[in-house]
Amino acid sequence: MSKKISIINYLNKILHHKKFVDSIPKDFLLNVDKKIIKIRLLDITHEVFVNIDCNTITLSESSDNYDVEIAASLIDFILFIITKGSDKFASKIKINGDIETANKFNSFISDSDKLREIISNIVGERIFIRVESILNNTQSIVNDLVKNLEYDLKDLLIYDLNILPSKKEIDKYINDVDDLKSRTEKLFQKYSND
Repeated sequence: MSKKISIINYLNKILHHKKFVDSIPKDFLLNVDKKIIKIRLLDITHEVFVNIDCNTITLSESSDNYDVEIAASLIDFILFIITKGSDKFASKIKINGDIETANKFNSFISDSDKLREIISNIVGERIFIRVESILNNTQSIVNDLVKNLEYDLKDLLIYDLNILPSKKEIDKYINDVDDLKSRTEKLFQKYSND
């Protein structure tokens, strides 16, 4: 009978492999030792529990308890990691529970030097340099894409769809309201004096 291997089981095999375990410096995960972090991916409605114990990371699909819950869409979570903890993506991540543990975990994830060291030890220096080059290019492309998307969306809403009023239109509206208010007050005074 063949045993069905889930993605979580496969990732745990990698995380518990001697080469991976040996690549993690001693006391590397000390700040989050004995903690369970629930990562809830909103867009695919999936949860992963990250159990950190004695410098070892174990993933599971369920847990009776956890110290902190981090909820985000998969793309926001990945972009948070790629952009080294950019505030633009950090603001889209919801945290419930022990904030101190969440901050330590997030700083670990966004600390590229720590992740670089682990990945470099696992895959080798040459391969890592290539992967890092690809990720740096990807990061710059993502940053440009996000920046361009923001400007394009603003242009679309303001100029193309005429949904958002321009400053000139807002000023005209305020002046019209003030004019209407003053005329109403004059009429009120005129008829209240009669």
